[in-house]
Amino acid sequence: MEGTHIRKLSLMILAVVLLSGCSGDGFRIDNNSSEDHAKAEEVFKNDKRLTSAVTVFHDNDLITGVTLKTFSRFKKGKIEKELKKKLERIYPDLDVTVSADSKIWMETNKLADLDNKKNIGKKIEKLKSLIKEET
Repeated sequence: MEGTHIRKLSLMILAVVLLSGCSGDGFRIDNNSSEDHAKAEEVFKNDKRLTSAVTVFHDNDLITGVTLKTFSRFKKGKIEKELKKKLERIYPDLDVTVSADSKIWMETNKLADLDNKKNIGKKIEKLKSLIKEET
């Protein structure tokens, strides 16, 4: 009898630990410019189709990699265009790039993690060319 209580309790503790690991905020912004990034963060947090977004502001570039919820992936292109339009309205002076491709999300994450931002402009241009190749 005690064995079943211990198993149930350990399963419950395991579930709590797993769920607490999933509760993190998946929206990340690396701002290396003078632009205010709060509006971009608001756009991503209010869009219920997104699970995470990584955005890098650098000079005149704004590049974003997003991940979508399962059924939203069918409308990947439409969601990219909508997000790009919203961001272009907020930041009309910036060159806005949005991609829902998982490789672009990973590469944008690497850009945000860089300690040395010296060659980030070249890396952003390389990432933009990669996005154009995919479309």
